[in-house]
Amino acid sequence: MDTEIAAIKRTGKGKGAARKLRAAGKVPAVLYGIEEQAVALAIDPEALIDIFQKTRDRNTIIQLDIEGAKVPTLVREAQRHPVSRVLLHVDFQQVGEKPVQVMVPVTTIGKPVGAVFGGRLRLIRRELRVSCSYEKIPAHFEVDIGSMNVGDMVKASE
Repeated sequence: MDTEIAAIKRTGKGKGAARKLRAAGKVPAVLYGIEEQAVALAIDPEALIDIFQKTRDRNTIIQLDIEGAKVPTLVREAQRHPVSRVLLHVDFQQVGEKPVQVMVPVTTIGKPVGAVFGGRLRLIRRELRVSCSYEKIPAHFEVDIGSMNVGDMVKASE
């Protein structure tokens, strides 16, 4: 799947420059490097929204094409307008050789045997923090709960 977005460096900073950028159909963004200074960027919001809708995975690696240089990144924060939900600002984090820390969702498979006898399934952790290489980020963790009885539990370490 193509997860590449063209980005251009921007010189203007502040509220006025951001408003002008949004009026031109772009969204202000910042790329935080591994050991470099932050870089102010402008991106096409439609391209980012298309990637979000296609992958449905917040841990998608997005290749930023910054004036010819391709940089692998993760979206750290996407700010939206509280009413219209229009994309206002995006923070990207460059990834590299060091492991990244991300939150990965936990999904369950099956219906527990204990639920037939009146038990209820209680999922305490819906996400787990994972530290791994950016190329090996799992989409989710599957837990088979089909054989669980009343009082049984599965720990995150399992």
